[in-house]
Amino acid sequence: MPPQNSGLTTSNVENFLHEMKNAVPLWVLGTEEHSHQCELINTFQRLSTSKPFFAVPCREIARLKWVQNPLNNYAAQKFSEVSHINTPDELKKIINYISNMNMDCVPVEDLDILLQAGDHSLIIKHLFPLLRSSEGIAFLAHSWDMLLRIGNAELAKSALELTNWNELLTPVKHRLYAQYSFLYQPPHEAQDAVEKLDGNVWGVWKEYIKCEIQLKLGANDEAIATLSALWKKNIWNVNWGQKLHALLNPIDTANILDYSNEVSILMYSWNNGKLIDNTLKNVAASNIGRANVFALNNGSTDNTGEVVQTAGKLFQEGQYNSIQLPVNVGAPAARNWLLAEPEVRKGKWAVFLDDDVELPENWLEELLATAKKYGNPGAVGCRITSTAKPTSLQSADYHMLPPGIGESQIEGLTERIMIFNNCGSSFDYGQFSYTRPAMHVSGCCHMLNLDAINKSGPFDVRFSPTQFDDLERDLRHYLDGHEHIYAGQLRIGHIQHSSLAKASNIRGMAQVFGNKIKLESKFTEADVEKMFSKDLVTLWTDTEVKWRELAAHL
Repeated sequence: MPPQNSGLTTSNVENFLHEMKNAVPLWVLGTEEHSHQCELINTFQRLSTSKPFFAVPCREIARLKWVQNPLNNYAAQKFSEVSHINTPDELKKIINYISNMNMDCVPVEDLDILLQAGDHSLIIKHLFPLLRSSEGIAFLAHSWDMLLRIGNAELAKSALELTNWNELLTPVKHRLYAQYSFLYQPPHEAQDAVEKLDGNVWGVWKEYIKCEIQLKLGANDEAIATLSALWKKNIWNVNWGQKLHALLNPIDTANILDYSNEVSILMYSWNNGKLIDNTLKNVAASNIGRANVFALNNGSTDNTGEVVQTAGKLFQEGQYNSIQLPVNVGAPAARNWLLAEPEVRKGKWAVFLDDDVELPENWLEELLATAKKYGNPGAVGCRITSTAKPTSLQSADYHMLPPGIGESQIEGLTERIMIFNNCGSSFDYGQFSYTRPAMHVSGCCHMLNLDAINKSGPFDVRFSPTQFDDLERDLRHYLDGHEHIYAGQLRIGHIQHSSLAKASNIRGMAQVFGNKIKLESKFTEADVEKMFSKDLVTLWTDTEVKWRELAAHL
């Protein structure tokens, strides 16, 4: 249920922005990341004891956190603490049940090992009987997210149906089925499941997901109307406001390929022949105009060299260039080699693509048009997701946390560079499909301004073979005064996980820790404070302008 307030006015928005900026400046980072939601709820709860203004955002972010995670103990408990106003009796009973649900019966470690292994037959054999037991809801509460992520639609659906539900929690079952439908079924089928949800219980979640389904069905006007009505009553929601502003002000890509001759598309690969073959075909099938394409074989021992050598047939004559290196020089050096190519140096933009991406036809148009709209910034990045269902976020809208706010992960090292991972590997519900300034953009697909490269330098080869080389370059350039833009309206599919996520053995972790130490040593405490402060000021300027424009429009 949306909060009951007096409606949207310019005065309300100005007062809201003033209060937030003075008391909770980190609100502007976003309202989707789970740990940040907790921090906001606790902060608003504390502030509301002396200033009732903060009671509404406290209650409504707690509501959002629970409707996003309806079987989560903590989310239900926090919502119960702050939702005593305007809460229907049915909802109170559900919240009370979830808040007091006994999770001690769940062998967390053993269950996690079972789910992470992803063996469907073992999950059916060991977990499904537990779901049928009297404590089945507790087992589903711990398993549901991972069951969805395994990628087997029938496994998640069967688990939902087999769970021993009681009548009180029937609305929760329907809500989880709607989530499953959105992630796995065609949009029109998901729409039916969402429409059946009780708005008194699931109001804000139902309306937002309805908006996203309307967008998937091509009903943009209906989607804008749905999101407008939702945000007018929930102006505290950073992501919804950003998304609404983006829908009302789409990036203009008309005739943008007239500038494609300023662009070089750059790829490098090591022992990844099958995937770079797919990526090269994706590039060739997309709208790249007169952009030059360069692919570098980084000392591979598989068929990557052959794939790179023969890919010229996919492109117009003279558009494609292949480079063969006899040894693997690592990611930073491979990027620098590509940047040093004479034809690349003649242009204005260098677009780096990972060798395992899937691209929409308009990907280059969106990057170029975003760069033109924002005055040719130092870098433009985009939203990175998985490619297989269910679609999950890998990278989106990075910002810097205040120095010293987090705990160091490496014993003996004082870590000052803490990046706010806004999307937190959540499912992609379109909640980051907006464009705004950012501290850092994903290196999986990013467009770099060669003027910035000339002024502030290329990639640092000390971060070979990889890890933090993208981030270090972004921070160094940001400190030099170059702006970065997150173009979240563009989604790129990434087949493999990031190299950071794959560093699971001792050798890999040592590489990560070693490069993190190098990263910390490159920037002083004053540098980090300067970057954080600049990022926060930029975010507030962007948000204030957009919120005022939305208020005037709506």
